[in-house]
Amino acid sequence: MKTLVNVLFSAALAVTACSAAEPMHRAKIVKVSAQIQQTPQFQFNGPKDKTYTRRYWVEIEAEIEIETTDPTGYIAEMEAKWFAVLMDKHSHKPVRLLGTVKFKNLRAAERRAYLSAYIDPDTIERITGKARASESDLKGVALMLSGPGIDTAGRLAEGLAKASSEEKGKWWVDWKDPDLPGLIVAKSMTPFAVLWTDRYPIEKPATP
Repeated sequence: MKTLVNVLFSAALAVTACSAAEPMHRAKIVKVSAQIQQTPQFQFNGPKDKTYTRRYWVEIEAEIEIETTDPTGYIAEMEAKWFAVLMDKHSHKPVRLLGTVKFKNLRAAERRAYLSAYIDPDTIERITGKARASESDLKGVALMLSGPGIDTAGRLAEGLAKASSEEKGKWWVDWKDPDLPGLIVAKSMTPFAVLWTDRYPIEKPATP
């Protein structure tokens, strides 16, 4: 019996040691903001060019402080849940736009990272009635972060959520007006995909 107890105790210590050795990450959102970006224009050879009107997108960007105990110096995965509020010209009510993007291999060496997401011109025009929205049309933008190994102990959890406007408290959580899921999209789904590749971490593809 004593031998069995010793074996079980040793096994428990081994599990605890393995758990303690798992890399831990810390993240804190410093700022989340939005700006209007015009569709980029590229020069190319081969196909014949076509006429089109360059339109306007909403770009949401967040600045984040990050740390990790991982010996590689990288955070393997982080999920960003984006929120934005626009006034619907048809219902005359605010609507909350939602979108989720996963990122991989966030480099923690500089203890700073930037994440971005976008609202496309058709969505903006359909909701606001404007071909070119302004920052004032956005009543608020917000971000919530999560991911494997991200420390949420105590006050560390507070840094994983932040909004540009907190006039109504945690509106990105407590919301009673209409929701429009999937209308905030990843950079890879926009014409900005090939731009600023060293500024933003690579997105993690959705698993089938």
